Amino acid sequence: MEKERRRWYKKGINVTVIAIVVIVLGAGVIFASSQSIDNDALITYGFFKKQLDQLKTYIDSKINELDSKISKVSNASQNSTDVIQLQKQLSNLNLEVEKLRKQVSDLEAKLKVQAQGQGQAKSEFALTKGYEIVKVPKGKVIVFDASTEFILRVGKATATVPKGASLIDLTAAKDIGNNQQISKNHLVLIVKNDGRGFKAIDDVWVIVNGGYKIK
Repeated sequence: MEKERRRWYKKGINVTVIAIVVIVLGAGVIFASSQSIDNDALITYGFFKKQLDQLKTYIDSKINELDSKISKVSNASQNSTDVIQLQKQLSNLNLEVEKLRKQVSDLEAKLKVQAQGQGQAKSEFALTKGYEIVKVPKGKVIVFDASTEFILRVGKATATVPKGASLIDLTAAKDIGNNQQISKNHLVLIVKNDGRGFKAIDDVWVIVNGGYKIK
């Protein structure tokens, strides 16, 4: 009876070890293919990160289960060769798990650097809370972030846009090209963050909804 019980313990433990090792190795493949993650793949990384968090929890629970089974076998036979072999397998498995955790940590660090880089790029612009009045001193240039709207209220200003680009005058339903004068009280839309804005010919007051910077 005792011999039969030990045989089933050993069978269950071996199956558990094989299952965990297969999962860990599979996760290693996922991480190997994820090392080239770029800024456009953050959503994909987020998906894998969620799956790997679940995987780590599962692995930890299986290791605890394996420890428990080894203890039971140890109680049945203190000098069992099977126990020694299983303990060795557990040690090797722990090494694999540590590699997995390190890969997760490395990717989290990379993601943090990417997020900080994006935050710095966005911080170049002052962001309004709805429509706000902004003064642009004479001779200064104001540049807008993508999707920003503005209305020129006081003063004279001419558009500053890259070659081939324009500001969109929504009120007049027309484009405003480089060096063209901007009409007062017209709603103007910036569709792209590529340096589009205007130069203040004299002191200008403008209503802005979105991101801007004055230089």
